[in-house]
Amino acid sequence: MGEMIHPVLLYLGIALGAVGVWLALPRKGVNPQPVGGLIATIAAGLVIGGLSLRAADAAGLPNPYFYVFAAVALGASLRVITHPRPVYAALYFILTVLASAGMYLLLAAEFMAFALVIIYAGAILITYLFVIMLATQAPSEEEVDA
Repeated sequence: MGEMIHPVLLYLGIALGAVGVWLALPRKGVNPQPVGGLIATIAAGLVIGGLSLRAADAAGLPNPYFYVFAAVALGASLRVITHPRPVYAALYFILTVLASAGMYLLLAAEFMAFALVIIYAGAILITYLFVIMLATQAPSEEEVDA
């Protein structure tokens, strides 16, 4: 724990991220989703930046692709829980799984990456998408835009 940032700062960043995610959740009435997403993004950037600065002092920065995959995974996972339509939430979850698989590939854990994609994106989420599509009702004539 000596090589990480101070635990209080880490916990404050995580708490700020939790407040941002809470604000980003869909609700009726006035919806502060963009503000919550911005707060969650800033908090994630502060936590990852703080951890990266301490890692740079100790052993060097991680691969730059790690930051790309981590940003995609964090953004897509935020949209999984904040998107009001379940089909799009499932598609964002597939994006989260693919970004996580990319991070496994950076760690040279190819089997874990391919197993993650095959099991989650290939089997479970496709089944989930079929259930969502079969369970939804077709729009009535009044709902169809001409």
